[in-house]
Amino acid sequence: MSDHSVNYSVTSPHPDSVEIIVDNHPSAAIFNDNAPMSPNTVLTTLAAHDEVPTESLHEIVTGLVATIRLRELAWEADRTAMRARINHTKDCLEAAMEAREDQDFDFNEAGVPTDFIRNNNRVPSFQIPIGEGLSLPAEFIKRDEDNKTKVWGVTGRFGKGEPAYAHELFARPIEDPSFPAEPMRPWFLRLLQGSTTSYTHLREAANELGDWGLAADIARFRQCEDQLRELNATIHSLRAEADLTETLQDACRIRLGAANAHGRLARLESVCHGKDCRFPIRGDFAVRPTSYRTRGRGRPL
Repeated sequence: MSDHSVNYSVTSPHPDSVEIIVDNHPSAAIFNDNAPMSPNTVLTTLAAHDEVPTESLHEIVTGLVATIRLRELAWEADRTAMRARINHTKDCLEAAMEAREDQDFDFNEAGVPTDFIRNNNRVPSFQIPIGEGLSLPAEFIKRDEDNKTKVWGVTGRFGKGEPAYAHELFARPIEDPSFPAEPMRPWFLRLLQGSTTSYTHLREAANELGDWGLAADIARFRQCEDQLRELNATIHSLRAEADLTETLQDACRIRLGAANAHGRLARLESVCHGKDCRFPIRGDFAVRPTSYRTRGRGRPL
């Protein structure tokens, strides 16, 4: 033995002893010549001794290797346990999904209002709040008879006293690479903006597709078209009324000038120096409508 000695008995057993370490991981029996040593212990030992004997270095390296092997075994055991938990969770989720897909699961169809039909993914985004920040899908729905952009729905789980909730309908995009999104063709816009007969034909054809969202946005587009027509007509009427009022005002100004009103009331000129006379003599308050678009129906030229 060398005259040099290193004391790392804090983590290493006596050379003549055999220590058996048993824990939850397999192959965790560690003997004294492979006693694991933590990296911190090795660093502390090396820092405390300028010269470390070769035999001691060998034991230190052997201890570090044992630590690495032990941690590899622990990691592998943890990974195996985690995989088992994940597989168990997947099995539970699949069982829950199968039970959820059963259409008769927990439904009380006797309490569903009349004329309601099963949703069957017709309106997949329709969720009904049930309190505490939770919601359930609307399993039974009914299209509003007067407003084709709205649908009513119930969960079908709470009996006859369950209230019906309203939900707005919108067209869903086709998620198919073979059908890329592109601007609407002019002929389709002409049907949307055209006469009542053309629009009625388009609406009936959309209803035959059974896509409530598509039919809803067609109806919504027509509603916006009608509103724009009314607004533009109102703007045109206001502009005509403003032009007429401006003409009458000009006639008044001409008559006042001809009557020499400013000369006959010249004594008031000194009064018009305060804050009440700081506004412009001729304010431009004419109604300026938005620019008219050349296409569409019902818009003034």
